[in-house]
Amino acid sequence: MISAALALLLAITPHAMRAHVYFLASDVLEGRESGTRGYDVAAAYVAAQFEAVGAEPAGDGGTYFHQAPMRTFLVDPAKSFVTIDGKTYEHRKGVLLNTGIETTRDVDAPIVFAGFGITASDLGYDDYAGLDVRGKIVAILLGAPPRFPHSQRAYYSSGTVKSANAVARGAVGTISIRTLESERRYSWERVIAAGESSTLRALDGNGQPMEMFPELRGSVGLSPATAGELFGKEKYDAILADAEKGIAKPFPLQKRIKIHTVTTIADTTSANVVAIVRGSELPDEHVVVTAHLDHVGINDHGEDRIRNGALDNASGVAALIEMARAAAAMQPRPRRSLVFAAVTGEEKGMAGSMAFAARPPVRGTIVANINMDMITMLFPMKSLVALGMEHSSLGPLARAAAERNGFVLQDDPLPEEVRFIRSDQFSFVKEGIPAISYKGGLQSLDPAIDGDKLTRDWLRTIYHSPADESDQKLDWDSGTRWARTNLDLAVAIANAKERPRWNEGDFFGTKFAKPGR
Repeated sequence: MISAALALLLAITPHAMRAHVYFLASDVLEGRESGTRGYDVAAAYVAAQFEAVGAEPAGDGGTYFHQAPMRTFLVDPAKSFVTIDGKTYEHRKGVLLNTGIETTRDVDAPIVFAGFGITASDLGYDDYAGLDVRGKIVAILLGAPPRFPHSQRAYYSSGTVKSANAVARGAVGTISIRTLESERRYSWERVIAAGESSTLRALDGNGQPMEMFPELRGSVGLSPATAGELFGKEKYDAILADAEKGIAKPFPLQKRIKIHTVTTIADTTSANVVAIVRGSELPDEHVVVTAHLDHVGINDHGEDRIRNGALDNASGVAALIEMARAAAAMQPRPRRSLVFAAVTGEEKGMAGSMAFAARPPVRGTIVANINMDMITMLFPMKSLVALGMEHSSLGPLARAAAERNGFVLQDDPLPEEVRFIRSDQFSFVKEGIPAISYKGGLQSLDPAIDGDKLTRDWLRTIYHSPADESDQKLDWDSGTRWARTNLDLAVAIANAKERPRWNEGDFFGTKFAKPGR
């Protein structure tokens, strides 16, 4: 005879998971880009599902919708350009201009190569040591030295962290230089093929866009070919070879760049969809489970233009709905409240989760976040990766939940992807909240299947493309076990005697933990 708790886990079925994914990744929703009709239809669907399963609304005014004020920014390609030593480059033709915080921004300044653009005092590393960049534009390599410990490599790879560091050093603009590793992960050709996309930023309490830097008067990414012209082929090749080893040798270039950016700006809102299953003993302490509902919308060319986002991230939202169904049926309820949030704007800088974490729609304390983003259920899965497990007391709970559901945990096999900072869990970490995210491992239950190759090929060819559709060959049993594992972990956190805590001396805990949390 099985226990009531196990029965509820088993109530999450492959059929239910598949049904949600088939709808959310259908062409009718046109890729679910935040701020579009397709996204709004998806949000209405999730709200209806939350109501049907008996989870209470936890949005604004007794609804399931947490409206997040946002600002959109879109480069005008006809009016924007870059000039390097007199040679002009058009937007998306050798350069990719980032949006400005104002409708028109100009900067004309000398260029300084600043390595990876990182100052990491905790590691005794500083690309800016001895470098004067005041009033200059810094050319910065993507990523971070591969020898950095995993957590620091993830954190210091962040473009936001690098921009803030450049501003602190007095720079007035940035140039992003692609590395060989970044080209292997997501090539320049794929970046351009993805088409034009607006930037979306949540607004803070003062109505200002979060994580934008007015001090930077221009920002641009260069194609490998343009970067080769900037440095000279021999020097550029040497810089790339050094970067592979984690070496950077900053120096001032004898060149100037002019960046002229014209941006269309508009205010909007986009809704997170939020439901709650109230705790039986500590209802004002919340375990928040998130999955981003948005995807990247419609491509501007090609025969199949809709980027449906079946795995990224209809899979996570399907799990979210079914977890809410199981949690709402629990008797007794878990001690702490469980909050289920389908968030907007992840693909545009985690805007929805930033708005949620900074100004939660639920009253009380958020004690932990579990984020579900893109389970690569491409084969019968033997292993999971628990991103963030080394940072807090969530780690042992995450291991136990995985093992109870038939998974083994493996170390992150894709550290170059710096995934811990690239999805919605990081919005909670920055608010001092311990967080964790299960990702698909590369080990297969079938020894004849090379899970490593399948996953890497999928990331290289399918990720963010129109081919991420629900008619892919997917292992729904594995996706269902993943959903059950997330629910198992959420309930374990909700029922634990003590709140989750950062590990002593943890990098993220030291940087972000807040008094009383």
